[in-house]
Amino acid sequence: MLDVSVPQAELTRCLKAAHSAGMARQQIGRFLRAGYVPQPKQMMFHAAARLADYSLGPTLIAMGGARGPGKSHASIEQAGVDDCQRVAGLKVLFLRKVGKAARESFNDLRRKTLTHVAHDYREYSGLLMFPNGSMILVGNFLREDDIDKYLGIEYDLIVIEEATQLSEDKFNKLRGSLRTSKLNWRPRMYLTTNPGGIGHAWFKRLFVMPWRLAQAGRGIETDTRFIPANYKDNVTLSCESRTILLIPHQHGAVVQPPQRRTLYDHRRNDKCGTHNRHRSH
Repeated sequence: MLDVSVPQAELTRCLKAAHSAGMARQQIGRFLRAGYVPQPKQMMFHAAARLADYSLGPTLIAMGGARGPGKSHASIEQAGVDDCQRVAGLKVLFLRKVGKAARESFNDLRRKTLTHVAHDYREYSGLLMFPNGSMILVGNFLREDDIDKYLGIEYDLIVIEEATQLSEDKFNKLRGSLRTSKLNWRPRMYLTTNPGGIGHAWFKRLFVMPWRLAQAGRGIETDTRFIPANYKDNVTLSCESRTILLIPHQHGAVVQPPQRRTLYDHRRNDKCGTHNRHRSH
C-alpha cells in the first residue's frame, strides 16, 4: 500500500511526472497500490515497456549506466507488478549472473518489491507464481554455457540483468526463445547493465548508438529504447552510498571509471541530501 504519510503535493507531482513520461494510467495505479513510486528514469523505462504493446513499439528495452539508479527495481516492478498482473499466464525468464548469490539477491529484491502483490515463491526451484497463472522463472548464469539450459523454451518476456556479461551470440540465442501464442501480448526483452564486460561492444552498438543519434536529431530508435541512468538519478541514495559507489574495489577495479561514465552520463550536477520517504528505488 502507498505510504499515507506522503504529502498530497508530492503525490500530485509524481502523478504529473508519470503522465508526462508516457506511463499508462492503469500502470501508475498498479505501482502505487504496490507501494512503488518510480523515479523519473524509472518512469521512462516503464513507459517504454508499455510502448512494446504496439506494433511499431520497441521490443528491446534497456536501462544502463553506472551502479545505483534502481535498474533492478525497475525491471522486477515492471515484470512482476505490471506485466504479470495485466496478462494472465505470462511466462517470464528473469536472468541474473552467479548461482546461489543470484537466488538470494532475487529473494531480497522480491521482498522489497512484491510485498503487496499476491504471489508464491518457491526458492529452491526459483519459481515465482501469481494467482492468474503468470510466472517468473529466476535463472542464473556463471559461465556462457549456463545459458544453454534456457534455450529452446518459449518465453513471453525475458529480463536480463548485467546484460553485457553475455556475448552477442548468447544474447541472440536468447532472443530466439522470445515467442508467444498470446493475442494480447507482444514478446519483449528488458535489459539492465553496467558498462563493461564481454558484451559491451554489441550493447553499445544496439542500444547506445541509436539513442545517441536520436538525441542529436540524426536518427530514431526503432526496435530498441535505451534509458541512461546512474546513481545521480536515485534520490534515495545517501551521500555516503554515492561515495561508496565511486571508490575502487579491494582488487583495484574502479566501479565507475571516468572513461566508462562518459558513455551514458548526462553530466548533471550532483545534489545530495534529497531523499524520498517512500519506496522509490
